[in-house]
Amino acid sequence: MFRKVTSLSILALSACSSFFISSPALASWHCKDVYLKVVNNTGNEIKVIDLDYYDPAYEKWRSEPVSNEVIPNNQVWQETRRLERVNEKNIRIRVKYRVPDSDRMGGWSEVFTKESSPRQVCSPGKIYEVTVT
Repeated sequence: MFRKVTSLSILALSACSSFFISSPALASWHCKDVYLKVVNNTGNEIKVIDLDYYDPAYEKWRSEPVSNEVIPNNQVWQETRRLERVNEKNIRIRVKYRVPDSDRMGGWSEVFTKESSPRQVCSPGKIYEVTVT
C-alpha cells in the first residue's frame, strides 16, 4: 500500500510541476519584440551611449547595450529588442546621450544627459519612444 501511494504521489507531483514549468505565464517573462525609438529634436546631432529600462520588480535599471549611435538632428534611431524579466510589467525606457562639444578632443560632451519615456506595460510589439529636446 505504501508503494502505491508513493508512486501515485510522485506521478501527481511531476504532472503538476510539468504544468507550471510549461505555463505560458511563467515561460514568457521576457518582453519580446519591443520597438525602441529615440527621436532627436535637439537642434544638433547627439550620441546615444546607453539605453536602459526600469525593472519595477527589482527596483533597478537594466542596461540594453547600444554601440554609441550618432543621431543627426530631426532623425530617429530605432531597433527591436527583447527586454528581460519585465513582460507585463509597467516599465519605462531611459536614453543616455552626449552632445557635441568643440572644446573637447573627442568632440562630445563629458557629461551625459538622460531622457525617459512614459511608463507603459511591456508586451510584445509595444513601442517605447523617447524624444530628446
